[in-house]
Amino acid sequence: MAIKSFNFLGLFLTGLAAVVIGYFALARGSMTLAPALLVAGYCLLIPWALFRLGHSRRGSGSETPPGE
Repeated sequence: MAIKSFNFLGLFLTGLAAVVIGYFALARGSMTLAPALLVAGYCLLIPWALFRLGHSRRGSGSETPPGE
Protein backbone atom coordinates (compact mmCIF):
# COMPACT_ATOMS: atom_id res chain seq x y z
CA MET A 1 0.00 0.00 0.00
CA ALA A 2 1.57 3.29 -1.09
CA ILE A 3 -0.33 5.58 1.25
CA LYS A 4 -0.40 4.58 4.91
CA SER A 5 -3.68 5.12 6.74
CA PHE A 6 -4.03 8.20 8.92
CA ASN A 7 -2.88 7.93 12.49
CA PHE A 8 -4.65 9.54 15.44
CA LEU A 9 -3.09 12.97 15.07
CA GLY A 10 -3.72 13.19 11.34
CA LEU A 11 -7.38 12.23 11.70
CA PHE A 12 -7.91 14.51 14.68
CA LEU A 13 -6.34 17.52 12.95
CA THR A 14 -8.34 16.83 9.80
CA GLY A 15 -11.55 16.71 11.86
CA LEU A 16 -10.59 19.89 13.69
CA ALA A 17 -9.85 21.64 10.40
CA ALA A 18 -13.22 20.52 9.01
CA VAL A 19 -14.99 21.96 12.06
CA VAL A 20 -13.13 25.28 11.90
CA ILE A 21 -13.70 25.66 8.15
CA GLY A 22 -17.34 24.67 8.69
CA TYR A 23 -17.84 27.46 11.21
CA PHE A 24 -16.19 29.98 8.88
CA ALA A 25 -18.45 28.82 6.06
CA LEU A 26 -21.46 29.13 8.36
CA ALA A 27 -20.47 32.69 9.27
CA ARG A 28 -20.30 33.54 5.57
CA GLY A 29 -23.84 32.24 5.04
CA SER A 30 -23.23 28.83 3.48
CA MET A 31 -26.23 26.61 4.06
CA THR A 32 -24.83 23.55 2.25
CA LEU A 33 -21.08 23.37 2.78
CA ALA A 34 -21.07 24.40 6.45
CA PRO A 35 -23.39 21.67 7.78
CA ALA A 36 -21.61 19.03 5.71
CA LEU A 37 -18.22 20.03 7.12
CA LEU A 38 -19.51 20.26 10.69
CA VAL A 39 -21.17 16.85 10.53
CA ALA A 40 -18.08 15.31 8.92
CA GLY A 41 -15.84 16.80 11.59
CA TYR A 42 -17.96 16.16 14.68
CA CYS A 43 -19.65 12.89 13.73
CA LEU A 44 -17.10 11.13 11.54
CA LEU A 45 -13.50 12.30 11.73
CA ILE A 46 -13.03 13.17 15.41
CA PRO A 47 -14.80 10.01 16.72
CA TRP A 48 -12.85 7.91 14.21
CA ALA A 49 -9.60 9.48 15.47
CA LEU A 50 -10.55 8.70 19.08
CA PHE A 51 -11.38 5.13 18.12
CA ARG A 52 -8.01 4.79 16.40
CA LEU A 53 -6.25 6.17 19.49
CA GLY A 54 -7.82 3.53 21.73
CA HIS A 55 -7.29 0.80 19.16
CA SER A 56 -3.61 1.61 18.66
CA ARG A 57 -2.90 1.68 22.40
CA ARG A 58 -4.62 -1.65 22.96
CA GLY A 59 -2.85 -3.40 20.10
CA SER A 60 0.66 -2.09 20.73
CA GLY A 61 1.81 -5.21 22.57
CA SER A 62 4.14 -3.21 24.83
CA GLU A 63 2.20 -4.00 27.99
CA THR A 64 2.84 -7.25 29.81
CA PRO A 65 -0.14 -9.20 31.11
CA PRO A 66 -0.72 -9.21 34.89
CA GLY A 67 1.09 -11.98 36.70
CA GLU A 68 4.09 -12.21 34.39
